[in-house]
Amino acid sequence: MSMGKPKWNSKIVTILMGTFCTRTALFMSMPYLAVFLTGQKQFSVELTGYVLGINPLVNVLFSGLGGALADKLSAKAVLRWVPIFWGIFFSFFYAADTFWQFMLLNGLNGLCYSLFEPASKKALSLETAQEDRITVYNLRYAAINLGAFAGPMLSVLFNMKTTMFPYVILGAVYILYGISTAFIFRDMKESVPAENHVSLLQGFSVIRKDSVYLLLLIGMSFSFFGYAQFNATVSQYVSSASVFTGGIHLYSMLLSMNAVIVLAAQFFVVKRISTWNPFSVILLSNLLIGGSLLLLGLVATFPLLLVFIVLFSLGELLIGARFDTLIDELSAPETKGMYFGLSETVKTGSILGPIIGTFLLGRFGVEAGGLVFTLLCGITLAGSVFIGLAKSRYRASARTNACVSVHHRKKTA
Repeated sequence: MSMGKPKWNSKIVTILMGTFCTRTALFMSMPYLAVFLTGQKQFSVELTGYVLGINPLVNVLFSGLGGALADKLSAKAVLRWVPIFWGIFFSFFYAADTFWQFMLLNGLNGLCYSLFEPASKKALSLETAQEDRITVYNLRYAAINLGAFAGPMLSVLFNMKTTMFPYVILGAVYILYGISTAFIFRDMKESVPAENHVSLLQGFSVIRKDSVYLLLLIGMSFSFFGYAQFNATVSQYVSSASVFTGGIHLYSMLLSMNAVIVLAAQFFVVKRISTWNPFSVILLSNLLIGGSLLLLGLVATFPLLLVFIVLFSLGELLIGARFDTLIDELSAPETKGMYFGLSETVKTGSILGPIIGTFLLGRFGVEAGGLVFTLLCGITLAGSVFIGLAKSRYRASARTNACVSVHHRKKTA
């Protein structure tokens, strides 16, 4: 698979630059929503949790609908109008005051994400040559990580942790992005003629029969389960357990190292794995994340903490480097949006991960890190079974298709 310079056009550049700008604004505001709600609005921890939890819940519940609309509607229409409405909803955060207003707005935030993400990924697929897609999807992943790095720094620089004003900036950025796509994407052609569009039921029927795709999603849900421990269980364990000195500072350092490792190693790693079987890459990512959690629970020395964050970051990097490209390869043009949309269901692991992880930590105590992280490792590694099955099914399907093709050529010779 080629890792050379992709054939650029204005649409690819717009999506990538828009991803960086919108994610920078997003990470300048969203990470501090909990701080604002508990500190300025005096919401309880439970109510704040509901506000934060409604976003990923809506995202998962409506992922199939968002993907279906990306196939049914014009991609350029989705890319134009959804960011504009999304920006308006973000701006309303500045005027929100009650619990239900924040619940509604963050739910709409999750809905817009469900509609926009599959259309954005589908547009990248349509505008990029097959041999360049792994590079372009990884540039998108890099743009997200750069935004996640720059956003919090800007928030600290402008001291925006105690105000909703960043949401006005966030809304303006999304609205401007939507307006820009109206001009850049005006001549975009759909890859599938209108008469070949599939209905929602037809799309679900196709996916229901795609055992490779379904097994992959189940397996990836376990990987996301393990990945979600970093911002929940790991942070509580490292900052509270007596085996660590200066735990809060130590966790902050691990956060920074995670971002630096992912950004620094991304394109070197992508180049190295470009010829690997994509299922093997996804399988390795699961093993790295699960293994890193086991290591964290068994040791408490600084050098082995460094090994933990390197393994964990590489596992995260391999997911970002190959998952979207693999979904693109598994999907047909007429169902590409739905495949990308339903791939968001892997974030079920992100929802359950912190709940189960913090429950185990509360049940056994922060001093029982070995037991807690051994259990979390075991749950995470269960995903390897499903990813391995998906790989086997894919190979069997490829062999069957090859045999059918050879038989057909012989009959027509």
